[in-house]
Amino acid sequence: MSKITIRFLGHLSEVLGKESIEIEAEGWKEALLKLRGMSERLADVIEPSGEPSPAYMVFVDGVDYRIAESSQAREIVLFPVVHGGSVRLLSWEEIATTSQAVADKILKSGFMPDVVVGILRGGIVPALLVADLLGVDDVGTIEVKLYQAPRERRERPFLRQPLLLDVREKKVLLVDDVSDSGLTLELAIDYLKHHSPAMVKTATLYVKPWTRFVPDYYAETTESWLVFPWGRGEFRRASNA
Repeated sequence: MSKITIRFLGHLSEVLGKESIEIEAEGWKEALLKLRGMSERLADVIEPSGEPSPAYMVFVDGVDYRIAESSQAREIVLFPVVHGGSVRLLSWEEIATTSQAVADKILKSGFMPDVVVGILRGGIVPALLVADLLGVDDVGTIEVKLYQAPRERRERPFLRQPLLLDVREKKVLLVDDVSDSGLTLELAIDYLKHHSPAMVKTATLYVKPWTRFVPDYYAETTESWLVFPWGRGEFRRASNA
């Protein structure tokens, strides 16, 4: 057995009256089951299987529990997704402000990309805005999706639409809206490197504190469930499902 630190984000820290706890366990599921037995308030948060209920998410050592390669853990982060958690409806004005903040950081760093590549779907608008602010004319796109294999809960990213823009020996800025798990950005970077760019830098408007990949440039860190202006319809449909 080893000591595993469990951190609580969002309203959970207020409900439990603490931000973290240490539990001795063989793995992350056993740790969560022990935690569940410590408080009746967690009966709706953690399933009897040791996995989080649909309204909550778990990251194990910075990795989404659904793709964690081992049951072993040093740190578990438990937080609400939407229901009972913080939902942030972003305005176009906020997107413009955060895009400007990212562009300012890029300019201040001295990095000037030859090409900006946006990750579909969420990254295309930020990519266009940042490219315009930097004065970069060449903008390309790639699409990365997360799929779930039959009978598996492990999500894996795959390339759905390739890059058509030539980036060979060019400085590339890869842009997405948010770095949540970080899987999408990691796959996109690996893909771009096969096209022999001179350099690849990454930028997102927002970063989640539990991400496994922190981009080179970002405007803000947030725990909230972000609803972007271009995703309002999808959010409404999911909420009414």
